[in-house]
Amino acid sequence: MTSTIPRYTANTFTTDGAVTNTSPLHFDLNTNPDPVRISPSNGDTQRADFVLVGSRRSASAIECRKITLTVPTGNNSPDLTTDLTSAAAQISLPDWTPETNTATKTITFTPTSGHAEIGRDQGVTVQLMGMRINTEIGSAPLRMDLEWREAGHNDPWQTGTTIFDIGKFPPNFHLANFIAEPLIIDNNGAVELDWEASGVSSLRLLYDAADINVLNLTTYPVNNVTHTTVFYLRATVQVGNNTVERTLTTTVTVRIPDLEVGNLRVHGDFTIASRLPMVTVTPQLGVDERHPLKNLLNENLETYYLSNAPVQADDRVELDLHAPAEINTIDVYFGDPDGGNLPPSGAMWIFILGIWIRVAEIVPGQRELHWTPTTRLLAQFIRLTFVETSTTNLAIRSMRVSPYPWPKLEVTPDGALFDVPVTARRGITEV
Repeated sequence: MTSTIPRYTANTFTTDGAVTNTSPLHFDLNTNPDPVRISPSNGDTQRADFVLVGSRRSASAIECRKITLTVPTGNNSPDLTTDLTSAAAQISLPDWTPETNTATKTITFTPTSGHAEIGRDQGVTVQLMGMRINTEIGSAPLRMDLEWREAGHNDPWQTGTTIFDIGKFPPNFHLANFIAEPLIIDNNGAVELDWEASGVSSLRLLYDAADINVLNLTTYPVNNVTHTTVFYLRATVQVGNNTVERTLTTTVTVRIPDLEVGNLRVHGDFTIASRLPMVTVTPQLGVDERHPLKNLLNENLETYYLSNAPVQADDRVELDLHAPAEINTIDVYFGDPDGGNLPPSGAMWIFILGIWIRVAEIVPGQRELHWTPTTRLLAQFIRLTFVETSTTNLAIRSMRVSPYPWPKLEVTPDGALFDVPVTARRGITEV
């Protein structure tokens, strides 16, 4: 999905110039056409519509006595129009009227009652329709001032200010359809970026620390994407000393991304692994929340997974390694540490080359299952299936596939597992 970065600043000031921390309305600007086009030197004047939509930010009503738009008027690059009276000014609030002042270059909306209340669920739409655009490219600042105070209070009036930088582009400018394919990828995956662009002086692709010149290109591949990334496509047009800029964005989401932070506080378990397998069970088997599925993967035979119901025929437990991996051994430890909740009869299967292969039997009451293939093989799925109904729930203490990379470090509120060398340069203190 492509989005356009709007260029505006929003600051709120009191009448004496002090900055406040609240703004009663947040305004978004829409233009037609988008982007705004300049008028030709000869021929019909280019016109544009400006629609400013304000939404409430606080949970209480406000009183408003004036909304003023300051429109840069003239023939230069920072000006928007040569004729302020060319715009038809409208507002969605009832009993409000506009007044155009060409001397101050303003259009001011006021209510007939002196001030009016804007409810907490009420928005405001201000429109300048059919405004003539001048002939110079550039960025023109459209300023909106809102005079307001909290409803029901006789407080001093405050002024909230929002400034929109409106880009004015030549008729031949085109920048659109900035698309990433695919939008969701695995960690370290690749993505292809496509777009349409013409009539630009420079075109740059920006993401993370990269700044790439893509002028005269319409596609660009990016490999080894390790975290969710926002890509920016920035086009600049220069005519003489005047410039104008437009930026499109698209976001690519990475499954299980790399993460870089300054400080990290973890509430719960902390595990460093080379991507843990995914464990699933049939819905009727379920999971006892006191003994979750992750206990299958921690290699601690004192913890275990426990089903939420007795085993039924066709119930199964499945391990997904995410991708085909070499298998040297599969080790399964059934039952809880006290020897209860053992399995009924069943079998172990592995998924190879698109078919399920039965590789080992499960006998009723079995405590351990160990299987080693006779030849080198790659498999992604391992499945335990049961063919009988049991009177007890099912417990599994561990299910490990070797040499699939297992957790290297796990820290829980109850202890820590280090499966790697530990260096303590300043010693370890026991408290």
